[in-house]
Amino acid sequence: MKKTLFICLLLANFTFGQDVKPIKIFKFHPFSLATGSLSVSQERFNKEATKSTIIGIGLRYINNKSQTYLQNATFSEVIPQFNKWQGATLSLERRLYVPGFFGSEKNSFLNDKALFGIYFSGGAKMEYNVNNYDNSRVSYVNDPKTSSGTQVKVVDTATKQYIGILPNLNLGVQFTLFQNLYTDIQIGGAIRFLQSKTLKSKQDVTGDNYYYNGLNKELIGAFVIKEGVQANFNFGLGLRL
Repeated sequence: MKKTLFICLLLANFTFGQDVKPIKIFKFHPFSLATGSLSVSQERFNKEATKSTIIGIGLRYINNKSQTYLQNATFSEVIPQFNKWQGATLSLERRLYVPGFFGSEKNSFLNDKALFGIYFSGGAKMEYNVNNYDNSRVSYVNDPKTSSGTQVKVVDTATKQYIGILPNLNLGVQFTLFQNLYTDIQIGGAIRFLQSKTLKSKQDVTGDNYYYNGLNKELIGAFVIKEGVQANFNFGLGLRL
């Protein structure tokens, strides 16, 4: 009878041990929308909830359009303009939670089953982007005989390719709100290595090149195609799978 009870206890312990599944969190990163990218990731913990691995993907698509007008004494011409970005990102991150991603009465954010963890992480992001634009525009050429400006059309079209890799080191905190909403805040440093290539280009820079361009995407220049050491900040909202 004792042997039978002992075997039952072992089987029960094995069964409950098998039911402990690693935490998986699906996350959306809203700040990526500022650079025209839709980015998501999945974080998978080990059984002890002390370490995790994150795989993330993102798709970028921007297509800004505008137009300007060339006018002189005999005719007028509409000059269409556009600035299109297309690309993808793939990221890998490894986290170490100190001491772990656990629940605690002291860290219960609005719920006694909330989880909380502080982590150190290292990772890398691979980026591929193509910028296709037509910034043809109106410029002015001064006529020395009349000392007046004459409108001319400046042709400026190109397709450029950017391939980058972004190693990074970070510190962050993750916690749950209302038991089901996971909030992830991360700050650190990174260095971007970038290779750029002009696939095709057609430019006629006649004139003084004075113009207003409403097609620039300043955040792309600051956060996507900027080389060198830079700050790394990330924010994610997630749900447990």
